[in-house]
Amino acid sequence: MKRIFFILTVAAFLCGGLVSDSFVSEKIPFFAVPKAHAFETLPVNFVVIDRTGRVTKADMQGWIQMVKMDYHVPYYRLSDDNTKAVAAVNEMFAKNAKPDKEAMKAAAEQAGCGALVVMVVRRMDSFLVRSFGPFDDETYVRTYAYADMFAYNSDGNKFIRRFLREADMKPLGLDEDPSLTIKWTLGNLLNKMEGKPQI
Repeated sequence: MKRIFFILTVAAFLCGGLVSDSFVSEKIPFFAVPKAHAFETLPVNFVVIDRTGRVTKADMQGWIQMVKMDYHVPYYRLSDDNTKAVAAVNEMFAKNAKPDKEAMKAAAEQAGCGALVVMVVRRMDSFLVRSFGPFDDETYVRTYAYADMFAYNSDGNKFIRRFLREADMKPLGLDEDPSLTIKWTLGNLLNKMEGKPQI
């Protein structure tokens, strides 16, 4: 009997505690999670001007990946509509072929975006080179990766640019696709502006 009485007493105590907790939880949340702080999600535009006619969808996907690496949700959102940005960039280049910080800032404001990344692809190709000689009979790959890159971020009023002119020749199988050269350069450029480690 004493054991049954003890069990009933403990059960009554626990039930009473649960009722008390549920009563308190109506006034104070059970999990003390603070309300999320409101912040502004800045729109980002990435404009690519292809002067080669060689840029493919796969190339764009790789380059967009680099932009999203630095400008991602919830703080940034890559815009699907580049209409205003393209118009602003074309107007910018009409005035200056090598825009500076103020020109990029004006273009970003005209486009209505918080961050603007612009890339002009000038050359992106490769071809085989065969070496014939008494001591060297090997196939090489000559690659060219030329691109002008500009980036501006209104958060911190940051700006950076680079004129990539990469020409290389390596043995077949050790060469790097020019699209990848542009991709990694773009990623490192944005990381540098945003104070992040290089790839």
